[in-house]
Amino acid sequence: MFRSKRPKVDISMPRKALEAIFDECDRHDIDETGGRFIGMYKKKGRDYEIDVLGVIGPGPNARRTPTSFFQDGEYQERVFRAVERDHPNLEHLGNWHTHHVNGLQTLSGGDRETYHATVNHHNHNTDFFYALLVTRKNPHRDRRYEVKHFMLFRSDDTIHEIDESQIHILDQPRSGNGEANFSTAGLPEETPAPDVHQERARDQAVLSEFYPRFEPAFLERLGAFFWKGQIHLVDQSSAEVLVMENTAKEGPTYSITISHPCEAAARVLSHYRDRTFRSARQAVWQLHKDIDEELYRRAKE
Repeated sequence: MFRSKRPKVDISMPRKALEAIFDECDRHDIDETGGRFIGMYKKKGRDYEIDVLGVIGPGPNARRTPTSFFQDGEYQERVFRAVERDHPNLEHLGNWHTHHVNGLQTLSGGDRETYHATVNHHNHNTDFFYALLVTRKNPHRDRRYEVKHFMLFRSDDTIHEIDESQIHILDQPRSGNGEANFSTAGLPEETPAPDVHQERARDQAVLSEFYPRFEPAFLERLGAFFWKGQIHLVDQSSAEVLVMENTAKEGPTYSITISHPCEAAARVLSHYRDRTFRSARQAVWQLHKDIDEELYRRAKE
């Protein structure tokens, strides 16, 4: 059975989520890239009100070429489940990806086939799929990139392009959704926390989930708390990471380094000498991501 009438769709998105998409496009100006949308929605009759609350990044094992992109689905699922524990009403709303590197101004045949299969799959939790496509760069305008928005519905062969008038880019999430905002990097947004013990507990919970080889410890002669452990890199190698806590009146900060870094890791670390983070988990995730991207870049050269 096919739909005879196009549903009305109204979509809101935090500005920082859109800016994070553009940041990812800036990092990958040769190959396609992308990610997932998470958030909530309301349905009234056949019409939808969709609130994007954040994006999940492509993941360290994503594969990219100038004409194709394959997400790191296992990574994205782990991140979604971690966020979902605190926000059980969240849904996977759809995906975004880029064509700004190859000039294609609409969804490819492969995109259409994949999205139709997704929205019609029995395990897909909603009867719609939202797709954002980055089409080209705007170097001299307020919005860095041009985008198009598409909706697919279960049991509907049509791909509906959504007019910009139905897209609302907000400085704050739309009121009434009852949920917090989320970061655009793949983990819940970091907020300053003056309670050192509480922050350590959060770090330990996340690191034990995603980096089980990390262990906390206390260096008595320095009076310093730290984490030490391994990260596994995209080239199948591993690195020994040390995250040091620096306590301050306004809350702890964290610095990170690697013992005996490889050439790619050393290059990344050269930009981390004076860099601090608001949590150990943020420091580990960001360094892991940056080293994987540097290794991938070198492998293509």
